[in-house]
Amino acid sequence: MPITYLDVPQGIRITEKRKLVKAMYDALHKAYPFPDDVRIFIREWPLESVSQDGRLGSEPARTILMMHVPQGVSIDAKRAMVSAINAAVAEAYNLPKFMIFMHEYPLDMVSLDGGLHADNQQRVEAQRKVYDAS
Repeated sequence: MPITYLDVPQGIRITEKRKLVKAMYDALHKAYPFPDDVRIFIREWPLESVSQDGRLGSEPARTILMMHVPQGVSIDAKRAMVSAINAAVAEAYNLPKFMIFMHEYPLDMVSLDGGLHADNQQRVEAQRKVYDAS
């Protein structure tokens, strides 16, 4: 974790995407450094697949990031993370009004390979160490 979904209009080149996901990864991994398993899914939307106020194709998709992340990160770490992500997305897409939504989950609400994270003592201890150091 974290797992993110970035909804954007079509149009940037692969070199720009590489730069974007590297900057996003750096910001996410700094806030959530355990384990190193950051997923970023870029979902591109053509103009004819976006409605603004009931009008199809009236403007490009408004850039939105949905994040699924563990609970416990400090407010200062969140501020630094969203600021860095916002800067990277703004540079890549040059669009106004970029929104980020964070869905935070306790370890007893996340499962990996059929087991709860809350039952994985190594995971619990790693997260405790990171958050207690913040």
